[in-house]
Amino acid sequence: MGHPLADGALRAVVDSVSRLGGDMLLLVGDVFDHGRVPDSVLESFLEEIGRINQPAVLLPGNHDLYDDNSLYQREVFQHKPDNLHIITQTDGEALSFPELTLEVWGRAMLSHTPAFRPLEGMPTQRNGHWMVALAHGHFHFDDDRDQRSSPIYPPEIAAAPCDYLALGHWDRHVDVSQGRVTAVYSGTARGSSPRDPLGEVTVVDLTPPEAVTFYQADLQAGL
Repeated sequence: MGHPLADGALRAVVDSVSRLGGDMLLLVGDVFDHGRVPDSVLESFLEEIGRINQPAVLLPGNHDLYDDNSLYQREVFQHKPDNLHIITQTDGEALSFPELTLEVWGRAMLSHTPAFRPLEGMPTQRNGHWMVALAHGHFHFDDDRDQRSSPIYPPEIAAAPCDYLALGHWDRHVDVSQGRVTAVYSGTARGSSPRDPLGEVTVVDLTPPEAVTFYQADLQAGL
């Protein structure tokens, strides 16, 4: 945030939650480009999130780490709206939303290194609820040869005890589902230019007993 294109994209995302019938907004890291953004930008972000009644869950990423200097530890976030839930535990944190029969888990990123494993420590207990996991990192395709920071490997996804894995880090939409686990990079909500200011969001439907479906929604279509 802080750039006019990014500000407009956030506004469109927030508006889309109700427009598309969403029950929750998931923000999977890199909401901010770096940790030096001014408080005025953070305040604008909190105002936007506070416009909706639905819960919003935010997982810090590699551009907005949750370390000792994290912007999420600034005073301004002590006054965040009640509907915003920030995952801050670097060894993993589960949030329960019983009204939605939903558990949400994520692991806040302390440092973006090959040693950080975004899916490590995901709980198996879901209290009879859906389990949605958030992870910020690099998916390794079978032909990848370089070791990347915050790696996510296909067998890890296939073995993950969740119904849906929301992925962040890549700025393009990619379906990397493995086995029974649906796993998707939503891409970026920010368009490529002032003439094309808005991108897409991923809309996920969890339908009992076990159906998980998703589609890409064009934010420009909502204007």
